[in-house]
Amino acid sequence: MPILPAEPDFYPPDLWELQNDVDGNCHWWCLHAKPRQEKAVARELHIQRVNFYLPQAIQTGRTPKGRPTRSVVPLFPGYVFLYGNEDHRLLALKGNRLVRVIEVPDQNSLDHDLRQIQKVLSSGLSVEPEPANPVGARVKVMTGPLAGVEGVVLRRGKRDRFTAIVHFLKQGATVDLEDWQVEAIDPGPSGILSA
Repeated sequence: MPILPAEPDFYPPDLWELQNDVDGNCHWWCLHAKPRQEKAVARELHIQRVNFYLPQAIQTGRTPKGRPTRSVVPLFPGYVFLYGNEDHRLLALKGNRLVRVIEVPDQNSLDHDLRQIQKVLSSGLSVEPEPANPVGARVKVMTGPLAGVEGVVLRRGKRDRFTAIVHFLKQGATVDLEDWQVEAIDPGPSGILSA
């Protein structure tokens, strides 16, 4: 199968030269896309000439037979950033690829963060996505047979290790979960969760 060329991460090409809109009509929106629809959302916005940013990184791996693979994947799975007005937001919703549009209360902070991410990505250095729930994060399982169980992310690897602890016994049980299956929660006084 031929390797397709990478699609643009942002539109227009001078997006990072644009300053914040002084009259307040344009601002950043965070588009929460349906699973595996980020590139399709970006493609539709590009065709409609709507300003957007989809940070992407190169992910390497191996096939089951050991051949190396290389993919361009969203740095923040599920999210595309739109810079526009209310009409642009409504245009993005028409594609039926979004779960919701998230308003951004601190425009300057997001603009700064996105510019930093773009600078990192354009540096030519190897960039890897950082998981939402790092090692030690207290999380609650949101889906599947373990929904509602609280625990700690134990380690990262091909699959994340999640531990539910029984304080009384000072022991626990560990299971493999994906990052999307858990949600961060605030730590309790002891910093460890119980099952």
